[in-house]
Amino acid sequence: MTLRCLGTGSKGNCYLLSSESETLILDCGIPIKDIKKGLNWDVSRIAGVIVTHAHKDHSLAIEDFRRMGIPVFAPYEDKTPMNFRGMAGLTVQAFDLTDLQGKWTHTNADGTECPCYGFLISHPDMGKLLYITDTELVKWRFKDINHILISCNYQSKYIDGDEAKKNHVLRGHMELNTVKEFVKANNSNALRSVILCHMSRNNADPMECVAEIRKVAPQAYLDYARAGESYELKGCCPF
Repeated sequence: MTLRCLGTGSKGNCYLLSSESETLILDCGIPIKDIKKGLNWDVSRIAGVIVTHAHKDHSLAIEDFRRMGIPVFAPYEDKTPMNFRGMAGLTVQAFDLTDLQGKWTHTNADGTECPCYGFLISHPDMGKLLYITDTELVKWRFKDINHILISCNYQSKYIDGDEAKKNHVLRGHMELNTVKEFVKANNSNALRSVILCHMSRNNADPMECVAEIRKVAPQAYLDYARAGESYELKGCCPF
């Protein structure tokens, strides 16, 4: 299977997870015309759309897909996580991105909590993929994960400016060292790739972040997401 990035970061997030015949869309925070263009205008191959949370940089096109009759899995609306089955052989399990006290770590502009979910996606052609974004931490641990697509929003050493800006960056986003500890805690011989996403343009150096994650997962393929790039997600069997 392949993972293609159509958009990442505050301007909009959208990824296409594709088999030979079907595509699952991970977040839809860019205009629907850009998503259709990324699919070469073949919307018939869309098996479903999964959305992490309500902020427009992740959910902009959600109603467009609903009007098209395409299944949408948005657990933050349903209040309770549930499983989703889209393309043949694929399963998606949502998990809440809350702290140990059950409080959502992502916030809205006014400081109120923003329900946000991560997804464990399984398919025979790639094994298990974690998609995690817009959270300060991940309290969950997973066994035999093959691929991780995870937000690495900022590095603390690059944060400067007034307190308002700092709070906006720090609230509900993951710092490099937190990402590094999560990858380390969930690393195993099964881990094949780690793709870093949703990076702040001004507060993170992509290559530095990749280099740091490589220290705890040297056996895995490491890269950072950028619009227009595709990544091959190989199965759990050896190369």
